Amino acid sequence: MTETVKNNTPAEKKGEMKIDMKGILKAVILLYAILIAVGILTYVLPAGRYSTYIDAAGKTAVDPNTFQYIESTTRIPFYRWLTAPFETLLFDSSKFTLYQIIALLLLLGGCFKVLEECGGLPAFVKILIAKFSKRRFLTVAVITVVMMLLCSFFGIFDELLILFPIFLSFTRAMRWDNKTALALVLISTGVGFTCALFNPLTVGLCSMLAGITIVDGMWFRAIMFVVLAVITCAFLVAMAKRDERRNALLTTNNETLEEAGIEEVTPQEKKMAIMVVALFAFVLLVVILFSAIPALSDLGISMIAMAGGFVIGTFVLGRMMIGSWKKFFKAFWKGIVNVAPSIIIVVVAFSIKYIAEKGDILHTIFYHMSRVITGVTPALGVLMILGFVLVIEFFIPSATAKASLLIPLLTIAPIPGISKTIIVLAYMLGDGYTNVFYPTCGTLVIGLGLANVSYFDWVKRTGLFQLLLLATSVGFLELAVAIGL
Repeated sequence: MTETVKNNTPAEKKGEMKIDMKGILKAVILLYAILIAVGILTYVLPAGRYSTYIDAAGKTAVDPNTFQYIESTTRIPFYRWLTAPFETLLFDSSKFTLYQIIALLLLLGGCFKVLEECGGLPAFVKILIAKFSKRRFLTVAVITVVMMLLCSFFGIFDELLILFPIFLSFTRAMRWDNKTALALVLISTGVGFTCALFNPLTVGLCSMLAGITIVDGMWFRAIMFVVLAVITCAFLVAMAKRDERRNALLTTNNETLEEAGIEEVTPQEKKMAIMVVALFAFVLLVVILFSAIPALSDLGISMIAMAGGFVIGTFVLGRMMIGSWKKFFKAFWKGIVNVAPSIIIVVVAFSIKYIAEKGDILHTIFYHMSRVITGVTPALGVLMILGFVLVIEFFIPSATAKASLLIPLLTIAPIPGISKTIIVLAYMLGDGYTNVFYPTCGTLVIGLGLANVSYFDWVKRTGLFQLLLLATSVGFLELAVAIGL
């Protein structure tokens, strides 16, 4: 997940987020430290390489039984550690994948900003709250599932913080704690990000880097989504019930939504909400069609289809909702500017692999790592991968940066008993809900600031739930290994 937004007091009332340049700088510095360490390793580790062959699908594959050390005098001069990002953009064998990721980030950033500016998403949430407000616990469940779906299918995470003021008004009307309002946003989105079905920034990118398709293991992720949705709904409803018990409330609340600050839904808002739902349905249909047709099921095409669907739909509906092309392009450009700094993180992450490849140590690193993993049972090996991701996640919250760094390394060659699909699943389980628990995630810090909640109180309230999610994740990974996913 990304860490590219920061609270800005004047804009807070509008729900507007600003770039956290300090967070970007910290991430770049950390990644560059790893890059320099890899550069030093080119002088320390022996060069090694696996043999490759062309598989039945016509793709280049690595034979896991052919690793051998090679004679190599390749040592990466220190000045190339500084020029590595530029070399990666120009000469890396994966540069076209990198271009695709950059384009996707920029286009989706622009599209989501347009949807934010036009007010379509807030209007949709207001309608949900108004419709189910008299069945408050059902409202919690509906909101949770909707938020999870937005993250699971479309990769929306940071952008949904704009909904916090609406949720806060709703919870105040129910006389619930503001921690519950924050949990409705962060917990549901974090878990939705974890069990992604089509999210281009997690399962999409990881599958592409691993050389598999987005539909590989989708049925398993769908089951995981349902189970985690039930657990998350139960936890958030329990939070709300705890608030009521603490405040000794009756089952009927006296304060209305209007009194709490949620105005009546206008016909214009209903129209905007319908348009936004239509846009997401259109994009989802496009991705499903491209994924279902064998000739078009290549993941790269699916990601292009998603971006194209968003751009086309946003241009059509965004123009109608915003009112003028000038305002539309201003919002679209603002969204591009907001996500542009994260591109630096992705490029530097790709540069680490580039240095390791040029120094002929990428296969050597994987060889020794795979020996450790294959030296134990697959059941324990997959937990080692999950633990590795959880550690890296603390220092690098950005989903795209971690995927660019870890997936190519973990999937160079097959690991007995652990498929590439399982490796991608382990990555997702280590990347998602931890972003609403680790204090290094900018989105969590912003949310705590908006809700005026201390990090200690947040951990106290959600810590056991995080442990439950971890235990559930371990269970799903062990099941995936057992059935040979």
